[in-house]
Amino acid sequence: MPQVRFSFSTLVGLRVNSSTPEQTAIVSNSVCKKFPGLTKEQMELCHPDVMAEAIQGLQLAVEECQYQFQWHRWNCSSLSTKNRNPHSSVLFQRGYRESAFAYAISAAGVAHNVARACSSGRLITCGCDPTSYRDKTGKRRSNTWKWGGCSHNMDYGVQFSKAFLDPREKAGDIQARINLHNNQAGRLAVSTNMVSKCKCHGMSGSCELRTCWKAAPHFRVVGHALKERFRSAVMVDQSNLGSGSLLLPARQRGKRRRRPRPSRPHDKSRQRQRQRPRQRPRRKPRALDLLYFQRSPSFCERDPSVDFPGTVGRRCNRSSTGVDSCSSLCCGRGYNTLRQRRTERCHCRFHWCCYVVCQNCTIEEWITVCK
Repeated sequence: MPQVRFSFSTLVGLRVNSSTPEQTAIVSNSVCKKFPGLTKEQMELCHPDVMAEAIQGLQLAVEECQYQFQWHRWNCSSLSTKNRNPHSSVLFQRGYRESAFAYAISAAGVAHNVARACSSGRLITCGCDPTSYRDKTGKRRSNTWKWGGCSHNMDYGVQFSKAFLDPREKAGDIQARINLHNNQAGRLAVSTNMVSKCKCHGMSGSCELRTCWKAAPHFRVVGHALKERFRSAVMVDQSNLGSGSLLLPARQRGKRRRRPRPSRPHDKSRQRQRQRPRQRPRRKPRALDLLYFQRSPSFCERDPSVDFPGTVGRRCNRSSTGVDSCSSLCCGRGYNTLRQRRTERCHCRFHWCCYVVCQNCTIEEWITVCK
């Protein structure tokens, strides 16, 4: 079998950037001009170093969306646009539950990637989180730099995500307010899941001294959190669409059954009052809620109006009863059984120092695809 060799830097995923700041500025400026779909406000915000990280954050969001929904009828394929800007997809012009997730994951991707880039030194407009170097009174401590690590600058990432994405919603109607709410919900999914990391220092690996810092969560954690919010997304009442208020129907609570009691003459007035239809109370949305106002289509057939290709030819699991089952994914059309042959790396060995040698193995299997 043919062998494939990987260097150690490729194996661990290291990225070396040897370009100068002037070269980086030229490349980033060209990215700003060549990246389509940017509004006038976004072009004015196009800093030489931050825009490339923001665009990478959008691509990170699309990849995570496709991972989270890979076995659903809607699998985020419409977000992979030809111009690489997911906001140019027609789905962002709709009010579906899937649109709410797309807005949230996009805002989260920009905030996440920019915050991490600040602490890694890839940006000249920001650095480590400055709040980790101040005491409770707000004064800077002179000796903190000896013990404190470089925390991810989440405040800068969130503010840039807000300044970069929120100005797109200019209409000021209820749809724009919902989109802004979902943007903020995505950013909160990143900031509220930050983790503390520490590194021990001392003789023989002892932990006499620790260097600690705040780090943004792995983006897979953010994707899982937003996927849970997607399952419990709340639909805004259609009667609110023309007004400036943003209120949601109250949650239905379980009612306890009461034993009937014999009616009395003076209870008739109370019974009439109970028979009158009550106006359902409304509540304000919570910050982490995902909001939508349109019923989603079935996503079974090809629909150019939402840039969806349909589920024909999609792989399904005939032994499953979930969303990846052939009965659900194929929408009752049935499925075909095919024999597939693929090649993947196998029998990998690490050689000191420092490369990995793998073999290419051919695997044949039977798969089921939707008709």
